[in-house]
Amino acid sequence: MKNKVISCLLFLAMVFPGFAQNDASFSQYMFNETSFNPAAISISNTLNASLVARQQWVGFDRAPVTQVLNASTYLQQIFGGVGLNLIHDKLGYETFVTVRGFYAFPVQVGVLSHVTFGLGAGLMSRTIDGSGLYYANPDDPNAFYGSETFFRPDFNFGMEYSSPNANVGFAINHLYRSTLNASITYPPRHYYFYGNYRFMQVIEKVDIEPYVLIKSDWNKAQVDVNLTAFYDNTVWAGFSYRNGDAIAAMLGYFITPAIRVGYAYDYSIGVNRRHSGGSHEIMLLTTFQGFNKDKVSPNTPRIFN
Repeated sequence: MKNKVISCLLFLAMVFPGFAQNDASFSQYMFNETSFNPAAISISNTLNASLVARQQWVGFDRAPVTQVLNASTYLQQIFGGVGLNLIHDKLGYETFVTVRGFYAFPVQVGVLSHVTFGLGAGLMSRTIDGSGLYYANPDDPNAFYGSETFFRPDFNFGMEYSSPNANVGFAINHLYRSTLNASITYPPRHYYFYGNYRFMQVIEKVDIEPYVLIKSDWNKAQVDVNLTAFYDNTVWAGFSYRNGDAIAAMLGYFITPAIRVGYAYDYSIGVNRRHSGGSHEIMLLTTFQGFNKDKVSPNTPRIFN
């Protein structure tokens, strides 16, 4: 069991040093962009929320387990959107908890298009349980033998261009530290670049949406390419490729117009493919109408997502 833990941690350290151990990875990111970009809000009179639970690399002892809650709404009274991120991420003997609020301000640049700027601020805690760790050098001054928790402020910034069929975004998480200045208590800065385009009615009642997401800490980068088909606002299905890591399949269903559920399965193609049973991810999306009594017009395309 201990060998599995060590192998898992070594894999993370070699493949994505300073990156994957800090920001959680998701397959259904296209429905949860506010978890990393505070500008990715819906400019509509709705309260939008998502809940995601992910079990990564089944078969590894103490493999990554993550839960995320996102909620946001647009308030005409303050001409902007407000939201909340709650992230719980457990990896090996480390546990991360992030609580972050954010504000987003849209600038209309066309009849149905906006450029939105967002800023988030909150607190991140990192707990390290050293009681189960093995050290080649027991006298290592950086070794942890008990449980220690560190609290640090956390800030992020993002911007996004939205039009009826397309979105292009950029975001930076953990603004205060670069990769070179990161430490065990200060995660490195993370960069996100993404874009998607919705091809409407490719065939009757079917929309097709390609999506590209690039994540980087400016030392290593990961590219995720996705293609999702939506049928009659009832079901959706998609496939993704994440370089050096996994291929993923996803399926979703509209229980009601306001409640949707989704599931994704990742098949590992990286160095751990012989030991991992893949990754499972479930998602719940809700949209509550009429939360904001003032009519908001025009709406961004996110209200249709």
